[in-house]
Amino acid sequence: MLNATSAALPRVVLDWRHARTGPLAPCVLCGRLAFCRSPVKGEPCHKRCAEAWITTATIDPATRAHLIDRHTPKPKKAAA
Repeated sequence: MLNATSAALPRVVLDWRHARTGPLAPCVLCGRLAFCRSPVKGEPCHKRCAEAWITTATIDPATRAHLIDRHTPKPKKAAA
């Protein structure tokens, strides 16, 4: 719970445009059924659960930035 001296963390928004779907399976974070698969590990996970986990599980901005970078797929470069 936030108190009067706590600063609200900025909301994390991941780019899952290239995430895959699969059969319904329990989300690794909340346990409810999910179609979505993590684009990095392929595990069943809701995008919102992943964003909430990164927001709350990271203490410092550098770690948060690292996780966002690691878990947001990079667009494939077109061949020149």
